[in-house]
Amino acid sequence: MHKLVATIRRSALSGHFATAFLTRFGSAILGFVTLLTASRLLSTYEYGVYVFLFSIGSGLGLVAVLGQHNLLLKHYRMEGTAAGANGVLVRHNLVWLGRALALLLGVGAVVVVAEQSLPDPYDRLHLAFAFAAVFAVSEYLQNLFRIHRRFALALLPREIVWRGGCAAVLCLGSIAGILYGATEAMELVLALLVAATAFQAVHLARLHGPDLRPGGARAAPEERAAWRSQSLFFTANNALHAVSLYLETVIVGAVLGMEEAAFYFVALRYATLLLLPVAAIDTVGLPMVAARIQAADWSGLQRLISRLSLASFLISVVGALGMLVVGPYALALFKPDFVAHLDVLLVLCISSVAAAFFGPGVSLLMIGGGERFLLVSNAVLFSIYGLVLCGLADVLGIVGVACANLALTLGYNLLVVVWVRRRWGIDNMATSILWSLPGTRGRRAPEAAPRAPVQVKAQVAAQAAPHAAG
Repeated sequence: MHKLVATIRRSALSGHFATAFLTRFGSAILGFVTLLTASRLLSTYEYGVYVFLFSIGSGLGLVAVLGQHNLLLKHYRMEGTAAGANGVLVRHNLVWLGRALALLLGVGAVVVVAEQSLPDPYDRLHLAFAFAAVFAVSEYLQNLFRIHRRFALALLPREIVWRGGCAAVLCLGSIAGILYGATEAMELVLALLVAATAFQAVHLARLHGPDLRPGGARAAPEERAAWRSQSLFFTANNALHAVSLYLETVIVGAVLGMEEAAFYFVALRYATLLLLPVAAIDTVGLPMVAARIQAADWSGLQRLISRLSLASFLISVVGALGMLVVGPYALALFKPDFVAHLDVLLVLCISSVAAAFFGPGVSLLMIGGGERFLLVSNAVLFSIYGLVLCGLADVLGIVGVACANLALTLGYNLLVVVWVRRRWGIDNMATSILWSLPGTRGRRAPEAAPRAPVQVKAQVAAQAAPHAAG
């Protein structure tokens, strides 16, 4: 791992990495403070409704961005000569985002009327749609400023200010006597997210304001067609990703009850803590990965991927061992009866460690032209996952849901391994460090014909140039 640190230092990214890591870690801590605050101020049922609505809104928001944040990461270039092309791309992104927001708000308006005949908590679903609309914009803006390596602007508004502020406004709402349940909690959290996103939107206008004026330049028809195709694949893959992040909490709430949903959401957030180093490493490492793909530097790519995966895996293992010790106390912070489900937390921690073992493999597909493969394979995988989830939940209860999560994580990442090996002869698992070391560099990854993605080669020739708790 010291070689990875040395690589980051040589690339002048050490300050960015520190910012990304501290922000991600701070975000998780503040997210837990908000969860803890909500659990203390709300009854278990209302707290369950809060996480139920939050999960639906976050999942819909990830889908509603319509893959434009991925399209941005793939095609936005920081060269001075690419300013015009970047403006065209951002204009295209915002047109798609505008359509998604119009659809979300329109459906939300219909839901408001339909809710009058729905039982609780489904008569509050309009809050989830409103949250989704703002969350989608926030997700796009976060990725835009990541590309510019303005990590403070990318991460601080939502990950620090919003998450930390949520706990404060919930406390203030309780003191003022206006916090009666999940409805008011969602309204307060949503209002603060609107403010944080508006702050980033102002900076977007400063960067690309002239490009967004009526009559601005538009992409050529063939380029729009390519972006539309990629956006559809990205959207479909993001929908599957959102399902993997939030479906379990929604299913637990709808089938087993809001109290169980409250616990599962907390346990899932604790397990996600183990992936914080992965998120920080990806935030800084993915631009380095993309640069090597664009330069067709396959040996350099293998060494970098091996170090990223090993660092992610080792840190997550240490975190999992720590969770074995502090898990019961951590769960008891929220509700004393949560401790009875410690086995669920441990299974979810194993799932996080398994995800860290495969490093940035999924991101390789998203920036390397594997959208179609990921979509087709995941469509099959998720159909199986749905059956496994329902079957295990029926037989084992809430721990069965956690086991389904583990099975999905392993299946999802093994598919990624197959694609990456066939595409470039690259092994993205943590164990690849064994054959990518200096003394073993003569050994190759599983045989493949390394080649740059068509999209990347086309961009290089024409312009001369990736990753969810309230």
